[in-house]
Order: sequence, then structure tokens, then C-alpha cells
Amino acid sequence: MKREDLEKLGLSKEQIDSVCDLNNADMAPVRAELTKAKDDLKAAQDKVVAQDGTIKELNKDLAKFKDEDVSGLKQKIADLEKNVAEKEAQHKQEIADRDFNDLVKDAIVTAKGKNAKAITALLEIETLKASKNQREDIAKAIKALTEAEDSKMLFGEKKPEVVGKKDTIGNVGSTGSGGNATETLASALTEHYSKGDE
Repeated sequence: MKREDLEKLGLSKEQIDSVCDLNNADMAPVRAELTKAKDDLKAAQDKVVAQDGTIKELNKDLAKFKDEDVSGLKQKIADLEKNVAEKEAQHKQEIADRDFNDLVKDAIVTAKGKNAKAITALLEIETLKASKNQREDIAKAIKALTEAEDSKMLFGEKKPEVVGKKDTIGNVGSTGSGGNATETLASALTEHYSKGDE
């Protein structure tokens, strides 16, 4: 009911104000609900517009692949993923092998191994690679070889190599010519020049 209608009924200004205030108080929750409903409707409309835009963009993207062989593309993607996984596994294996070989070399050096290749050939490589405690198990395996009768000769201090050449009498020549080891440079020069005087 409008203010004019109340005035026609003969109500005073104070009475009309009271009625209007009561009416406004009663309508406040209704107005709040109405405002919320409008806001929700606006949000829903905005969402629909955004979804329409997304659908249009997706349709454009799909149109690009309209003539493509989708199953072929899927296979290419699967092959690429498999290739990447294989290369990653191969790389990890290479790193693991390198670390394992370093452990074996270090253990052989520590045990004063004379021939790393021969010692490595006697180890159960695959078993040691599968070990969870590679360092300890490699050390144990090397220690066992140092104590075994048929392999202990592969360990120990290396004998110093003789520099020079033995002659038929058994003397060691420092020149490698089979001459006398006690021969000096001076005696060699004397002999050389004495031959030149003859």
C-alpha cells in the first residue's frame, strides 16, 4: 500500500510514518533475500557465459584436430612416454653401475690387489649388485679372495720391477744393451776414443 492510499484513508502523518516503518522492517529480510537471489543469479549467468567461452575455445581446438588420426596421436604419445621412461631407467642403471664399479675398485686397492681385472672376474658381480649393503659385501668378498689358496697370490705388495736388461752372465745392465752394470760413462768414452786411435 502506498503513502497516498494511507492519506486517503485519513491517517495522520505520524500514523502513516509508523505504518511505513513497520512495513519497511517487515520487508527488510525479504529485500535481503531478493538481493542475494539477484547476486546468485548474476553469478550463475557469469558462470554460464564463462563456460560458453570455454566451450567455444575447446571447439576451436578440436576443429584443428578434426582431420587428425586421434588413435595415431595417442600411440605417438604412448611411445614417447615409453621412450622417456626407458632412457631414464637406463641413465639410472648407468649411474648405479658406475658407483658399483667404483666400490669394487676401491675395495681392490684397499686390499692391495695386484690385478684388478683378474680379481673382478672372480667376484659374483650380479649377486653383489643386488646387495643392499654393497660396500660391506664387496669388502667381504674381496677379503675371502685374499684368504683363498687359489687367489691370495693376486694380493699383496707388488715386487719392484727391475730396470735394465740381463746379459748372458747374469749382470744387470742399466743401458739395456746387455753390458756390464759397473761400466761407467767415463770407461765407455775411453773405450770409444781408444778405438778411434787404432
